[in-house]
Amino acid sequence: MKYTWLEKLIGIGSLWGLLVLLLSVVLEPTPENFTLGVSILLSGVYTGFLFLTKRFWLPRASKTPIRSAILLGSLNAAVIETLFLVMEKTFGASGVAAHPNLVVDLSMTMPWYIGMVWIFVRVQKTERFPPAGVLLLGAVYELGADGIVGGQIFPLIMGEPVNLLTSWVFLLILSFWQFIPVYSSMVLPSAWILDSIPLETQPTKPRWRRGLLPLLWLIPFTIYLLALILIMGFLGT
Repeated sequence: MKYTWLEKLIGIGSLWGLLVLLLSVVLEPTPENFTLGVSILLSGVYTGFLFLTKRFWLPRASKTPIRSAILLGSLNAAVIETLFLVMEKTFGASGVAAHPNLVVDLSMTMPWYIGMVWIFVRVQKTERFPPAGVLLLGAVYELGADGIVGGQIFPLIMGEPVNLLTSWVFLLILSFWQFIPVYSSMVLPSAWILDSIPLETQPTKPRWRRGLLPLLWLIPFTIYLLALILIMGFLGT
């Protein structure tokens, strides 16, 4: 079987991310590293489970492809977010999930996931990205949400020092490749559903800049999150 350069990139990058993940757990076995390691690994396993069982759920989902793609992607986001919180509590870690209370956690994160999935599905209707490309886009979306908004913008807003150069080197060389399995179930099953319907347009090749449109949702989401945090601080939550 001949693989494209993009498939090779995703394959090599994923193996690199897994290796770094395992090394971090072995060399520094903290509760936080165990939480991240197990959660990221199980996120990929969950997507694999959806792939192996898609002959059971895909025909039904394909009857209402757009709605099903949005609902499934959003539901999977809630599953992954819950998984991270459960693993955090299991290993006695802190600061991995958005908030130690599941209701608050989902209130903080689901608006991003739902908006991101909704825009991605709308784009995928007209730009049919290959599976490797979908996985790459998912990692880019998490880079924007967790890497930039969660890891850089909000710490700066809260007055915490952030070394942007170190942060970006860490994100691009290490974390980015670990983002792939985390967001895989949010975007890949939705793409499988949309493959059952014809393209609305027939471009000669995917226009990748359209695949970046979900990142625009980070602007209203950041405003929402800031307002929510201010309200939570006022209420002492």
